[in-house]
Order: sequence, then structure tokens, then C-alpha cells
Amino acid sequence: MIALVRPDGEGDDLLRAYGHAVRDGAARARGGALASVATLHELLRLPLPAWPASPIDELLRDTHERTPPVLKAALAALALRAAALGELDETTEKSEPNDPNAARLVALAVTLLLCVGGATTDAWLTLPSSGSGKSASHADLSLGGTFAALAREARAAERGLLAARDCIDTDQQRVRDSLGRAAYSALDVLALLGDKIVITVPETARALGLTPPTAGAAVARLVELGIAREVTGKARSRAFAYEGIVRALEPGSAGKQ
Repeated sequence: MIALVRPDGEGDDLLRAYGHAVRDGAARARGGALASVATLHELLRLPLPAWPASPIDELLRDTHERTPPVLKAALAALALRAAALGELDETTEKSEPNDPNAARLVALAVTLLLCVGGATTDAWLTLPSSGSGKSASHADLSLGGTFAALAREARAAERGLLAARDCIDTDQQRVRDSLGRAAYSALDVLALLGDKIVITVPETARALGLTPPTAGAAVARLVELGIAREVTGKARSRAFAYEGIVRALEPGSAGKQ
């Protein structure tokens, strides 16, 4: 998860819980488990909602063959938001969310449906924003608004991936110019890092057929060049993130390119 290795996301309990929920939910869905509103609440360790969930459950359980995953995600987001806002108060003409965590549920449902449906392979685009409980009362409840949000995420993803590709090309040249003969193993590790975003020395050694000392030395060279960054702060079981790609994919960064 990109957000878990960003400098502003390290140690964030909400993002970490969200990441675990995405992984657990996707594993259950691919194993044949049926999605439901209760499952979404369970995955995020939230109490069950006060509003009826059966119509939304039917939509969540609909097959991707019948409803394409992007359309299903948009419809699910629309239904969850509408349910969370509750009935309109005719006196004030305003509505308050029955579930203060509605935006987190909407984001998780959309993420799971897109991931399991094969529309995306990662979840960093739909992480909940800060103050997500408040944002539920201001959500655009139109289907057009939901699709517009998905379109904005798609455009941001395209810009971020283009920036990431430029970053990889630049770093490959930096490795060649800086390391000489030692560049061969470092370039192999850089390619793996560009694919995985976060790596460890043991998995790098296995993936590239290198000895652990050779893999560790190559990773260390990338750290010295400022390309990789250790993100665990531990002496053992350390993990290294691709610093440039992490920055390129931070929210708002792609638009500044």
C-alpha cells in the first residue's frame, strides 16, 4: 500500500487498518465469500449501521459478469451514501449521516469491488481522506457525481504512473553513471523495486537468484543514491520503498508535474 510507506502515512492507524481490511476483504471475496454491509463494518472494526442494509447487500453480491465492476462500484457507492445520509428532515431540509464512518465504508466497498472485479490491482486510489465522517454529509449523491469521482481518480492515476515511469528512467541512468560495474545487480534490484514498490533483501535475493549478501549490497547502493528508503526503522526484517515513486504517487503530486 502506497499510503503506508508515504512519509505522511507512516504509523497512521486508520490507513493501516484500511490496508488490512482491503487485503482481508479481497482474499475473502476471491475465496468465494459474499460481500455485505456487515462484512464492510467487520473489516473496518466498526459497529453495524442503524439503516437497513439488505438492498445494498443484494447489489454488493451481484456478479461482475452481470454488472461490470466499475458500474457496480459506482452504484454501491451511491447506495451506501444515500443510506448513510438517511431520510431528509422536512423541517430543516438537511440530512445528517446515520453512520459517521460512512465515507470509510464507501471507500472500502469501492476499493474491494474494483480490486476483486479486476478493474484495478491496488487500492491506493480510494483510501479514505481525513475527516471522512464529516465528508459523508456533503457527498454528491448523484450517479454522475460518483462516476466523476472515479474519473478524477483515473486521471490522477495516469498522471502518477507517467511520473513514476519518468522517475524509473532517470534513476536507471543515475545508477549507470554512478556505480560502474556494480550497476548490473543494482539495475536488476531497481527493476524489481519499480515493480514491487516495497522490497526486502531476502525476497530480492529469491526473486533475482542472488545471494543475500549480493542482494543486500545492491539495495544498500540504491539507498546511498537516495533511490530506496528503509521504512520500518528496525534492525531486522527491514523493508525498502522506492522513494521517487512514492513521492510521485502522493495525492496532489502528479498534478504538480
